[in-house]
Amino acid sequence: MPEAILTHMKEPSVIVPFFASLAVGLCVFPFYIKWLKSKQVEQYLREEGPKSHAVKAKTPTMGGLGFILAIFVGIIPSLIIAGKAPWTSILILAAAGCCALLGFADDYGKVTSKSNKGISGKLRLAVEFGLGLALALGLWFFGTDAGKVILLPSPDGSIYSFALPLWAFIGASMFIMAATTNAINLHDGMDGLAGGTCFLAFATMAVILLVTGQYANAAIAAAAAGGLASFLVFNKNPAKVFMGDTGSLFLGGLMGALVMSGGLIVWFVPLSLIYIAETVSVMMQVSYFKLTKEFTPDKPMLPIMVAWHKLTHKLPGEGKRIFRMAPLHHHFEAVMAERNTGEASVVSMFWLAQALLCAAILSAFFLSGAKL
Repeated sequence: MPEAILTHMKEPSVIVPFFASLAVGLCVFPFYIKWLKSKQVEQYLREEGPKSHAVKAKTPTMGGLGFILAIFVGIIPSLIIAGKAPWTSILILAAAGCCALLGFADDYGKVTSKSNKGISGKLRLAVEFGLGLALALGLWFFGTDAGKVILLPSPDGSIYSFALPLWAFIGASMFIMAATTNAINLHDGMDGLAGGTCFLAFATMAVILLVTGQYANAAIAAAAAGGLASFLVFNKNPAKVFMGDTGSLFLGGLMGALVMSGGLIVWFVPLSLIYIAETVSVMMQVSYFKLTKEFTPDKPMLPIMVAWHKLTHKLPGEGKRIFRMAPLHHHFEAVMAERNTGEASVVSMFWLAQALLCAAILSAFFLSGAKL
């Protein structure tokens, strides 16, 4: 297995797009940030957010457009080397691009209204489900090996996998596209946080995709890692630019599309544990807050009906909270602030956790396959 890995790693399909995307991003961002400032495309923070974030209110946003450009330009050399653009690559980039447009509409609404209110959550969720459906159908009818789910590589270079039926493939695509875009959007709340963890996730995906012979998908993942590496130079604490919903929805859409196209569903579950934890923390916080509000029904109701009424109606009064603040990174931020530790330490903690997850996943992928 080590010799097979080294053979795959010699392919230019990940090295070239990574450094091409990195170089483009480093060249573009200084001018792009200056332009954003001149147009006053500034971040508007949610009222219930941490008070310490008030100093970030005038930081330029929509920085995601910078690394999106870097990623799209970064994969061009690989397409030239390949001689053509595979249908799957076009579908992946189209799905991610549509997510970016959705995020841009959200950001644009916030900037023009000078508030933290963009498009409605229901509309955004509906579009994300629709994109998941379109992606699944496109991959099924125009791609290759659609529905394949990778388990392990084998010592002889083949891949252990199984295939999903169309209905399961569609359901998984719709769920993953909606869940991943919203999870990364929630996760993007500190300088360098989402950029750093997504960089590690895309780098890990690039390795797995490369070793399994999916060179086009690996090139896209590597370009994403390169673009994010350039973005982190300007997004690390104190951030000079934020990715905005344009960037976070694009990253979620690109990650979800690569998972579905590359058959990485099984490996994506542990890879996305941080994003899952962030999303679950919000769901727990909101549900507990609503359920612990005082409510006296006009007529007798079963306890389950009372709970349902609380969850589905906006009731007056204050409920209780499980965390200091949600998503989870803001809870840790509040706890660490009491110890006079800044948000950079919380970001480092999340980076370390993601790095350990990535290392464990790669170790399990290669070592388990080598023993079969």
